[in-house]
Amino acid sequence: MRVKKVVMKDFRNYRHETIEFNDGINVIIGENAQGKTNLLEALYLCAALRSFRTRKDSELVNFDASFGYIKMNFESQPMDEEKEKVEMEMVFSADQKKRVKRNGLSQTRISDVMGTFKAVLFSPEDLKIVKDSPAERRQFMDSEMMQVSPKYYHTLLQYQKNVKQRNQLLKKTSFSDEEMMVWELQLAEYGAQLMMQRFYFLKEIEDFAVNIHKQLTEDREQLNLGYEPGIPLSAGWYNASKEVLMDQIMAQLKKNRVSDQMRQTTGKGPHRDDISFQINKMDVRQFGSQGQKRTVVLSLKLAVLEWMKEKAGEYPVLLLDDVTSELDEKRQRDLLDYLKPVQTIITTTHPLPGMAEKGKEGKMIHVEKGKISL
Repeated sequence: MRVKKVVMKDFRNYRHETIEFNDGINVIIGENAQGKTNLLEALYLCAALRSFRTRKDSELVNFDASFGYIKMNFESQPMDEEKEKVEMEMVFSADQKKRVKRNGLSQTRISDVMGTFKAVLFSPEDLKIVKDSPAERRQFMDSEMMQVSPKYYHTLLQYQKNVKQRNQLLKKTSFSDEEMMVWELQLAEYGAQLMMQRFYFLKEIEDFAVNIHKQLTEDREQLNLGYEPGIPLSAGWYNASKEVLMDQIMAQLKKNRVSDQMRQTTGKGPHRDDISFQINKMDVRQFGSQGQKRTVVLSLKLAVLEWMKEKAGEYPVLLLDDVTSELDEKRQRDLLDYLKPVQTIITTTHPLPGMAEKGKEGKMIHVEKGKISL
């Protein structure tokens, strides 16, 4: 997958800018607060259809404008298929939902366009995946899986809808078993699907992450990932049939009804899932250093890159937001070499080592006060 061109109008601090990208390494250079991250945000919006910095579309619009606009042209060529040229457009405003077009056609449902463009983002904010609450780790799983599987996105929406319905019922002074069973049955069905998909997603990216982490730490550290279900299940639950897993979830929901009614919320389920990270059998979340946590997240993101290639037949675009500042010169060179087959867009405050001798392999773009120059 290759981004060819991006046009931004009244998006963040950009008034009207057009940027063309090389197929290899693209380095976005500029001082802080000039618009480098805004550019990556525009690209990521076309993949995830949401910002990684805000939930409010109104914040994406330039202060002096009533709406913002992004147009991106990219090429996709999965394995053994012809190259496809795609154009995506997005319009943002303060008083309307974002509008999305694919090749000039308006898209009424997010699921219809989800996964059209695929990108993996690594920013300083991603340290939250290891450092902060389980919600950050669930968001990580959801964001990456939705790009590859629109079905996962649909399942997640249905599960969240049913949790909301069950919670509304729990707030009532009384309800019948029949009423509650309607929502619990659907919760169990969609919950079982979510948990199985999340479990195997982590198992699959762990295979990549372990090897990548060894390379990044020069074989000093062994990384392991673990899926922690948000509801008690029997050992080896992931080998059971969907029906058996649904029965286990139903039993737990029924068991927790009284306590859930007292709290007026559903206390157990995939909406409480978590991920464990271990380095040499040490809990990274509790005892890992800042450097170890950063390396774990970088390993995760590069693992997702390989996982997406395996699933989709081509590499996604890699977006790196000011992460090279934490790496010494050797690590920066090693990272650039590792990323040769991947179109990569990197933001930084200084030129990266090795860029000068790479010649046509890399492109440097300067950003200052929302203005682009080569």
